[in-house]
Amino acid sequence: MTVSLVPEGFRKLKVGDDFVGLLGPLWFKPEGDKLRVGLPLEPRHGNPMGWAHGGLLVTVADMVMGAGSGHATGIRWPHPTVSLSTEFVRGARLGQWLEGTARIARRTVNFCFCSCDLVCGGEIVLVATGVFKIPDIEKIPEAQRAKVLGKWE
Repeated sequence: MTVSLVPEGFRKLKVGDDFVGLLGPLWFKPEGDKLRVGLPLEPRHGNPMGWAHGGLLVTVADMVMGAGSGHATGIRWPHPTVSLSTEFVRGARLGQWLEGTARIARRTVNFCFCSCDLVCGGEIVLVATGVFKIPDIEKIPEAQRAKVLGKWE
């Protein structure tokens, strides 16, 4: 793992998702109402051309907005993706830091409407929008409820 690429102040984002665990760990850094989420791009993340695989970029954008929704709602529990739209802007070179921050455009009782830009090497590589379901607190297992309420610190 290329821990040397992880900027100062970032910590591992613990997720209970085996799929995301295959590409991670993801790293996070809270900054007030925003949550920065990133990943050092390693050879295992690449396509045959030496760039980050497009599916990886989409997955990271999904996680940036899902975790950002959790930070905004104060519920650190999965916020399932209802819809996701992405546009590739340019390639993300392996061996660099990839990062995004969710922007919450609107929040209702049930949904967070988000967008994010993924940045790598100082350039936007992907833009995304999504809608994420806010979990019902009552449906979170009672033994875990107290542990998952509040923003990331």
